[in-house]
Amino acid sequence: MSDVSSHIYQAVREVITRRSYDRAVAATALAERLLHNEGAIVRQDDEILVGDRVMSKDRELLTRMATSTGLGFAIYAGNRRIAVAAVLDAGTPPELNEFAHGDLVDRVLRRREVYKGTVEYRDREYLTVCRPLHASGGSDYAPVGMIEAFQDKEAYFDLLAAAARSGVEDQVADVEERADGMESIIHFIDDVARRLQLLALNGNIIAAQAGEHGRAFRVVCRELGSLADQSKNTGNEVRKLIQAMGLERSESSFNERLDSLAEDNGPDTLSRVDRA
Repeated sequence: MSDVSSHIYQAVREVITRRSYDRAVAATALAERLLHNEGAIVRQDDEILVGDRVMSKDRELLTRMATSTGLGFAIYAGNRRIAVAAVLDAGTPPELNEFAHGDLVDRVLRRREVYKGTVEYRDREYLTVCRPLHASGGSDYAPVGMIEAFQDKEAYFDLLAAAARSGVEDQVADVEERADGMESIIHFIDDVARRLQLLALNGNIIAAQAGEHGRAFRVVCRELGSLADQSKNTGNEVRKLIQAMGLERSESSFNERLDSLAEDNGPDTLSRVDRA
């Protein structure tokens, strides 16, 4: 890979990683609210119960969240992982019944903060966001568990590297071909934005069904819509890198794609749902 291509790959990877963390923070916040909406949350021995659901056996909500976001999700009873749901894009999920990483225990269970960073499970590194899960009735007491969103880092960057190889690395001579190769990166950003918008729409539907109790959901959903809108800024960053490579000839095609992304995933879509 040339020096220029390496620079493009590294810069885009950093941008996408930041967006991934933003997506996971919003997704875990929404997951916590959805759990509370399903019923009273209590801990009984080594289990987390949501209403009459035993989370180690009923993973429907986690599966729904994983499908909507492309992330993996885990529920902890105390510091032990009792439920996991993941999709192919999230990579290899951590094992059930393992104990949480020490950083998660310290930050989330002891200090009651949201953890955002990398965690290693069985020699594999994961991009992780983890937040406290409190029993119904308030957050004055210690958390009964944790909600974690994760992404296998190696699998994640393999996807990004494959997109880069299919475009930039294989196009070395013709300027227009290299510009076309960057389409795979734009598609990746587009997919992240659409996943965010799908999550926002799903959350609004559930909030509408919850009536007055669903008001708090809408704050999270608006934030998700805002993150989807920020995808346009991500695309602009990529476009600037393309221009630095001397690929201005293809700028119009990137403008068209970014305009389409804004139309498909901008805040107006979420506003229409709010009005409904």
